[in-house]
Amino acid sequence: MAYLNAGERQQLLDNLKTMKFNRAKFRLLRMDPKGRLAYFRNVQQSGEWHTRVILESLGTAVTLVEVNHAANDQARNKQRFEFVNIIVEPTRDNRS
Repeated sequence: MAYLNAGERQQLLDNLKTMKFNRAKFRLLRMDPKGRLAYFRNVQQSGEWHTRVILESLGTAVTLVEVNHAANDQARNKQRFEFVNIIVEPTRDNRS
C-alpha cells in the first residue's frame, strides 16, 4: 500500500472532521491492518487530551485532540470530553 500524499491526508482530515471521537478512532484503527494506537487520552499539553493513531502502511500519524470540561472534584466516570481538533501529519518515512 502506498503512503498518503498531502492531498490524501487533507481528504482524510476533512472526512474525520464530520465524525464524533469514537467513530473517528474506530475508523482510523480499521483503515490500516498495521496501524496502532500510540496513546489514548494522554495529556501532552495543559488542558488538552491527545489520542494518537499511527498508520504504518499509510505513512501517517493522526492525533485526535479533546478538551475536558469537568470540574476537578468530579468523579472520574463523570468526565466530559469535547472533541476539538485533529492533526494529520506524515511519518518520517513518508516523503510525499
